Amino acid sequence: MVPLGVPETDKDAPRRAVVDIGSNSVRLVIYGGSPRAPIPICNEKALCGLGRDLTPDGALNPAAEEDALSTLKRFRLLLDEHGSPPVHTIATAAVREARDGKAFMKKVKALGFGVKIISGAEEAALTAMGVVSFEPGATGLVGDMGGGSLELVGLQGGAMLESASLSVGPLRLMQETKGNVAAAAPIAEQAITGLDWLTHGRFDTLYSVGGAWRAVARIHMRVKSYPLTVLHNYELSSMDAVEICNLIARQSRRSLEDIPHIPRQRIDTLPYAAVVLRSLLKHTGVKRVIVSAAGLREGLLYKDLSKDERAEDPLLAACRFYAERLAPGSAFGPATMAAADPLFAGEGREERRLREAISLLVDIGAFFHPDQRALHAFETVLRAPFAGLSHRERVIAALALYRRHGGGRASLPSEKAIALLSPEDQQYAARLGLTLRFLAAFAPKAEARLRNASLCLDDGQLIFSAPANCRALMTEFPRKRLASLAEAFGATPEAQFEG
Repeated sequence: MVPLGVPETDKDAPRRAVVDIGSNSVRLVIYGGSPRAPIPICNEKALCGLGRDLTPDGALNPAAEEDALSTLKRFRLLLDEHGSPPVHTIATAAVREARDGKAFMKKVKALGFGVKIISGAEEAALTAMGVVSFEPGATGLVGDMGGGSLELVGLQGGAMLESASLSVGPLRLMQETKGNVAAAAPIAEQAITGLDWLTHGRFDTLYSVGGAWRAVARIHMRVKSYPLTVLHNYELSSMDAVEICNLIARQSRRSLEDIPHIPRQRIDTLPYAAVVLRSLLKHTGVKRVIVSAAGLREGLLYKDLSKDERAEDPLLAACRFYAERLAPGSAFGPATMAAADPLFAGEGREERRLREAISLLVDIGAFFHPDQRALHAFETVLRAPFAGLSHRERVIAALALYRRHGGGRASLPSEKAIALLSPEDQQYAARLGLTLRFLAAFAPKAEARLRNASLCLDDGQLIFSAPANCRALMTEFPRKRLASLAEAFGATPEAQFEG
């Protein structure tokens, strides 16, 4: 029986939840989606500031504590309405270091939360697991900027190396420097340089985690007029990151308040977060910063998975989930993938993975009006919370599905987004999209008819081969689409039916 409050359509997608009691925010995230590719369906936070303005004897601020408990009461009700899914409740730096942290935890437990105070080492490890869950095989330095601490973890091929938890969160720096942003830099630098394993040039990539650093990236997006609003896997060079940190560090509070989508409660901590990021970039010499939407909370979910579940590709798991819900059936995508294999012979591992993801999503526009299918598919892929997908790959996938529904001559839906692609990328997206368009016209939603069918290039001809009992399916409509596909490859079309 489906719990009260859980839609019948989600009975096969069990929900899980995390309550994260941090130094700055208290957050509830309820996840749906595939276990390997969790999707936030309820994401709420309150910037309570438990680590802000501690009392002189090191106790939590009474007003912040009251605010946090009020927020947790709301979260308890929301969890009950969602069928009381399994929930991880954790508390981090502010609570573990406050003099009255344990007393506060008793109040939290009285609300029905099985809360655990995690150590800095645990926080670092779980954050790294979260990054790896979205980007398997990640190599680089993970940096999670919380309100009270900075967690750092080295990664090599998805395996964790050294780690550290530094007490240089923006709330702590604000208190220590009495609001002097300039005085925060030497404190951050001293803490970072004290790590003997964090040598200059050891890591090329910094995976940036945490709300404050995501806000830094969002400001950079705005400054650069970046065409996508997806933060996950947003990439900027170290030089660009230092420049935006310098800009933020010297802005007045009033100037920062004028920036859209930055919570007012985060404004006063933002310059401190920027100072720490700048210090870390200069010390490590990383070449690029990649924003990760995954961190501590996703690490908790990833830790619960079996070895086999962890081995699953998060991108393909998410695409299967969307296909099962947005398309009439989920078997047609794999059938088109197999039929097109000879046409894309010689592709690399990453190219094949991307083509498989796009093929799985071949019919996600099916339930929309024909005039809107192309745009719906494009926007869905451009904005959906896919893991393991770079921004370049995301736009390729969106354009391919736009061509699948709209054809090769349809006007581009977002020229600014498409401009992120090279001409070669755009050509690949068009060819793949038209491949899916032809196969969908030949055997619409009829994957059985694509068995033993294939597309290939041979001596200037684009040849479609299928069993003789499929000959009647090749009428004028699919013939036109086969001709368009052949034109995209600079070939002549040929249909063969044998057996």
